[in-house]
Amino acid sequence: MTHPIVLRRRTATAALLSLSFPVAAQTTFPAGAVRWIVPFPAGGPSDVLARVCAQKLSERWQQQVNVDNKPGGSTVIGAVEAARAPADGLTLFMPIDSTLTMNPSLFSKLPYHPTRDFHHVSLLATQSLVVLANDRVAAKTLPELIALAKAQPGAINYGSGTISTQLAGEMLNRAAGIKLAYVPYKGSSDVVKAMLSGEIQTSVDGIAPNVPHIKSGRFRALATTGLQRSAALPDVPTLHELGLRDFEVRVWLGLSVPAGTPMAVQRRIQADAQAVMALADVREKLLPLGLEAVGSTPEQFAETIRVETARYAPLIKELGLRLD
Repeated sequence: MTHPIVLRRRTATAALLSLSFPVAAQTTFPAGAVRWIVPFPAGGPSDVLARVCAQKLSERWQQQVNVDNKPGGSTVIGAVEAARAPADGLTLFMPIDSTLTMNPSLFSKLPYHPTRDFHHVSLLATQSLVVLANDRVAAKTLPELIALAKAQPGAINYGSGTISTQLAGEMLNRAAGIKLAYVPYKGSSDVVKAMLSGEIQTSVDGIAPNVPHIKSGRFRALATTGLQRSAALPDVPTLHELGLRDFEVRVWLGLSVPAGTPMAVQRRIQADAQAVMALADVREKLLPLGLEAVGSTPEQFAETIRVETARYAPLIKELGLRLD
């Protein structure tokens, strides 16, 4: 028979061990260099965000955090590589909204599952899009553009370089009761070139690549797509303000890890990522890119994925969009 005092000592020891395990995991993490997979080329907003955060996390963790650019396939290439990586906390992944909420509807056989193959740790940043017209368009405001588009259905076109901006343009068409003709491009840089050449008259695009042309007067920023004005374009009204009530499209970037990553490690990554996104110098570096720092809980991230998947899937199906 075990003596009651011995039993109590064993119980107390087990309790202490169970309490100390997360602390031990936190103090030993990371045990080596960390790889952060970004599914875009170097130089864009996603890459800059990852590099700014990687530097801060390297300082906190006393280990190098290396950004590994894996562009292509509507972020599928990077997502597959991240999903197949060891679940030891030494691989991070930066999904964007389309990776987790749109690709499942765009691909008939998506080679990763947006929730089963990852643990989604935190939202990092969001970005409003901007509705633009070049200086060859008579309309100087969004109401004027809507009036022109209603008078000439299909005569005015809009360019887009991503599925997110394409869907935002289609949602604008529906909300305003107009028909801007969609012209596809491979990326934002091509959209900007087409706007400058006059190949297209309007666009729905990210803020950062268009700021120089807005300042020069070549482009007019007619509206942004968040419910609140963008800090990068504080003088530009939102579509919501201009009468398209509750219109909101915000591109977001997150932080995920391969499924199976220990919970204690996930908590450490989430806490440190949230702390980094709250730093004033990080927020200042992101502002010129049109990015607004967030930092969220895993539960908030999961809810964002659920809500936006339900929102975009019917529209993608109705438009008959496919990427395979």
